[in-house]
Amino acid sequence: MTNIVVGSVPRGEDYFGQELLIESIWEKLATDNILLAAPRRFGKSGAMYRLLDDPHPGFIPVYVNLEDIETAGDFMVELISKIYQKHQLKRIVKKVFDRSKKIASFFRDLTEEIDIGGFKVKIRENTDVSTHWKMYGDRIMHFLAGEKPALLLILDEFAVMIDLIYRKNPEEAEQLLRWFRSARLAPETHTRFVVGGSIHLVPMLDSMKMVDTVNDLFIQKIKPFTVETAKSYLKAIFDSHNMTLTDEVRDAILELVGEPIPYLLAVLVTAIFDCLRATGAELKPDLVETVFEEDLLGGAASATFSHYRSRIDKYYPDWEGQAAKAILGLLSRAENDVDRQTLYQVCLKTSNIQHSDLFEEKFMNLMNNLDNDFYVSCKDERYSFFSRVLKLWWKTRYGFHRE
Repeated sequence: MTNIVVGSVPRGEDYFGQELLIESIWEKLATDNILLAAPRRFGKSGAMYRLLDDPHPGFIPVYVNLEDIETAGDFMVELISKIYQKHQLKRIVKKVFDRSKKIASFFRDLTEEIDIGGFKVKIRENTDVSTHWKMYGDRIMHFLAGEKPALLLILDEFAVMIDLIYRKNPEEAEQLLRWFRSARLAPETHTRFVVGGSIHLVPMLDSMKMVDTVNDLFIQKIKPFTVETAKSYLKAIFDSHNMTLTDEVRDAILELVGEPIPYLLAVLVTAIFDCLRATGAELKPDLVETVFEEDLLGGAASATFSHYRSRIDKYYPDWEGQAAKAILGLLSRAENDVDRQTLYQVCLKTSNIQHSDLFEEKFMNLMNNLDNDFYVSCKDERYSFFSRVLKLWWKTRYGFHRE
């Protein structure tokens, strides 16, 4: 039975319709490491958990959420702690520390029941991992290199961690990125990496002049459902609630949502069910539209869309941020897609910069970043919002602001 999952990560039968994506990731992991790119609430963590929950033979998956990590030392403590939690890999972690009798004794005295929080505290108190993180990283990657089954290291919110470290210590951020690249490209290693983030890593590192540290990663974008998959998903949800889904209601849901993003479908259907329980009304397309206007645009999905707005200020510096907001404001008001030259003129006016070939190149880089970050989509040099729902939300709140 398929359940609606809105607030947490869908797992098991609730992870629906992305079988081809997961199979494609496993195929690529035979030879490559992967950068999994998707905005918040788009299915990135669901895909990572599927790799964790149902690994292919030949891999031992370890999942690490890096969102709150602010130093390279804390990254290494987190990494070692997570690897130690896998009983197949405990001996590897112990080998890393076997040069020190004191630390070897510390590991012998550890109880099997120690939780990861307690383990991290003891690592910090009894070892020098936090200060000599690179040495320990080299050692653990060396010992893991020949392991079979191979380690699959799944690193979530990697870009957020790098941004936090960079803000405190740019040199340390670069050291970590270059160490991590070397670990991935070590010729003898069988270890594979899946790196994910809700902000797109490539444009962020490009602004830091360090994009070369990830140019070995295969970029795998998570796309919305196809229309047919979205129809199957809606049918499965309504069937699980013993409710009839008419073609008219189904088509109304899909038309209102636009790009069939699983999270938005789940939020809208949840709101529809809540409305039906509260009012006892008959399920018709006009009820779907009312729920869409009142609950989706102004309710449950609002916090997710607010993230899109706030990250403009955070990750698009100086003139880029002002130009991005002006461009998105125009696109939110436009009835149809907008040509590249019109948006370039908006960029020139907003930034108060004269045209030059160099600045036009910077403008194109900005548009590519907005595309990579799932704000816009481009076809034949014409742009529109990637998501109809985000467009309507943006228009309501910022479409007529002078930014």
